[in-house]
Amino acid sequence: MPEALLPVENRPVASDPRAYDLLATISALASATPETSLDQAEVLDLLGLADNGFAKEVFARCGVRTRGLEVSSESLERTLQQRTELTEEQLMRLATQAVDGLGADLSEVGVVVTANYYSLGGPTLAHRLVDHYALRPDADKYHIVGVGCASAVPLLRLASQALRDRPAEKALVVAAESTSGFLSPVTADDEKVKIVGSALFGDGAAAALLSLEAAERGHAAGPRIVATAVHQLPGTLDHVRFAVTGEDTHMRMARELPALAETGVPELVHEFLDRHQVDVGMIDHWPLHPGGRGIIEGLQRGLGLSAEDVAPSAAVLSEHGNVGTPSAFLVLQRTIADREPQPGQLGLAITIGPGVTIGLMLLQW
Repeated sequence: MPEALLPVENRPVASDPRAYDLLATISALASATPETSLDQAEVLDLLGLADNGFAKEVFARCGVRTRGLEVSSESLERTLQQRTELTEEQLMRLATQAVDGLGADLSEVGVVVTANYYSLGGPTLAHRLVDHYALRPDADKYHIVGVGCASAVPLLRLASQALRDRPAEKALVVAAESTSGFLSPVTADDEKVKIVGSALFGDGAAAALLSLEAAERGHAAGPRIVATAVHQLPGTLDHVRFAVTGEDTHMRMARELPALAETGVPELVHEFLDRHQVDVGMIDHWPLHPGGRGIIEGLQRGLGLSAEDVAPSAAVLSEHGNVGTPSAFLVLQRTIADREPQPGQLGLAITIGPGVTIGLMLLQW
């Protein structure tokens, strides 16, 4: 695979020859997780599940070993409404830690795109970051809620599109999640799906800096975003649901999700790659959604991937759990650190979230 993307006649971009010059590059990427990391046994105990056989089996088999969570027996005694202020503080703290981790000059940021799964109201995270870092007051600000684990693709897509109106500037993308703000003890009256959700999710944030400048496209830079697609699977709207009241959270995650990952996603992947003259065998790196062991294994089987291909996703799941909105960013960061992609290599990021929504993003280093 040559360094200059793909051969000219096969470039996976629009027919306008200027489109190649408008591909965004992820020039910096960083993440943040809480200092407090709990193993699964500790979480079981905190949630009152230490003697629950079903819970212990789910916690042991889901692929999560440890998670960053800012919870204690005292905090869990408070209602979700009473924890709102602390949840807002944690979201902002994790977000700024991730942005600081970029080590980047933010003076040229003209686009700010942020997301978390459940909105705590305004001002949005984007507005708060503009204020915190004294970014340009006229920066375009976008905040997305409710997309959850599928967020990375639409966030980066939106940022890339927004940069085309401000091509000399940079875009800051920040995704943050505070599962701790919505975690609550499990009672005998709760549905088993609450136990499953309690076994998986952790806190975290990620930040990415995007640029359209050709100078960013060096060996030290991150990948270029060659193409993206977001596809909602018909008839699956109720497969993933999450609602919050002042007292508790209500969740639904259908048992069919791993099967959808195995049988529904591969067809979309092949169609997407075909549109851009790329074959599955040309993909060198696979940053996959770390939604749980069943999701990762379903994608692995459906796409014929090796254990090495899915290792970064499995590692993020094991060490941090499913951190929701920023999860794909953590996997991409882990892929870069562990796999050291070389110039010209291709990657395909796959995200799965509510809707059920499949996000696909073709990358090239």
